[in-house]
Amino acid sequence: MNRIPNSHSEPFDNDTINSEENDKMEVIEAYNPETKVALEKFVLILIAVGLLVGAILSVGVVYVLEKTGLTTPPNQQQIELRK
Repeated sequence: MNRIPNSHSEPFDNDTINSEENDKMEVIEAYNPETKVALEKFVLILIAVGLLVGAILSVGVVYVLEKTGLTTPPNQQQIELRK
């Protein structure tokens, strides 16, 4: 019979981890508050630039549509019905 791969490995048990490995696993990096403020400013600047570019593009699209005549309604022609 074929054996299942890694069938000889033991199941994971929290008791088998020694304290040194456990200490390495619990390392949590502390972030610098100045870095957080800088990132928040950067994100706000990106949002502001995006809004500005979007506003400029929308005004440009409306201008081009008006110049090409695509915003004017089509002519309404009266259809005469013959009786």
